[in-house]
Amino acid sequence: MSPNPAQDRLQVVPRLVVGEVHRATEVVSRPGGKGMIVARGVVRLGGRAALHGFVGGPVGAQISAGCRELGIEDRHVRIAGETRVTTVLVDASSGTSTVVNEPGPEVAAGDVESLVEGLLAAVAEGDLVVCTGSLPRGVAPELYARCVGDLRGRGVRTVVDTSGAALALAVRAAPDVLKVNEQELRADAGLAGEEDDPADLDTLMRRVLDVGAGAVVVTRGADGLSYRSAAEAWDVTAPAVPVVNATGSGDLMLAGFVTALAHGEDVETALRTGAAAGAANAARLEPDLSGPDEVRELRARAVATAVPAVHR
Repeated sequence: MSPNPAQDRLQVVPRLVVGEVHRATEVVSRPGGKGMIVARGVVRLGGRAALHGFVGGPVGAQISAGCRELGIEDRHVRIAGETRVTTVLVDASSGTSTVVNEPGPEVAAGDVESLVEGLLAAVAEGDLVVCTGSLPRGVAPELYARCVGDLRGRGVRTVVDTSGAALALAVRAAPDVLKVNEQELRADAGLAGEEDDPADLDTLMRRVLDVGAGAVVVTRGADGLSYRSAAEAWDVTAPAVPVVNATGSGDLMLAGFVTALAHGEDVETALRTGAAAGAANAARLEPDLSGPDEVRELRARAVATAVPAVHR
């Protein structure tokens, strides 16, 4: 589920200077948003994916067309508003990206109910459901927490990747896996206490488990990622690559991780697959993967280190 998809418009400039006029050297426009990036990665790695969200207007039609082109099941709810556009400015001199996210359309309460009902009707035992991204206007921050609760007992695994108020609520709904970056975990999960809370990352991850989540994955950019559950704990060093554009690397990491889990791989292998997919994405201009061979090669260079597990 990704309620707030977008059409990504990526523009490359030789050097980004605030307040100056720039001339783009390359422009790419394609369906995007976190859910589309994850789903595209899953398909590139040989998995199957369906997208549930809201689309509207000509931009929404491009999102649906992108689903058909990639072989992703298009289960979006059509709405009256216009799907948003996300602008990504890539500084070619440094490889850094500046992202401007539009808030998304206004969504009616009836459309939200249609989205939830469609998701619950579509899932089958053994599925893995990823709830990812921001929420458009008109959608209560409880949406992901509600979906996690409604899916409990159906034999599916739930993964949540979001921020803001939706994250704090989702943590306490006890998803099977919570995936966040360190900044989101500290700022939005409601677990850090006061601003001067000295808790380190490992302590915060253990707090996620204490409130009910089955596992937590924290991405740390070029430093890799960390995983904690009651049974296993891993720190993973990502393979080094020349960075072209890291936008979407967290989403491709998630795509690699969940695809490996869906294929029956163990947690360590799934984490190394995720780290490899995120690195592969950072080495290209557009958020994408070439396929499983590229990821397998990088996975061999990802290092997973076991740390003491959490016992509750």
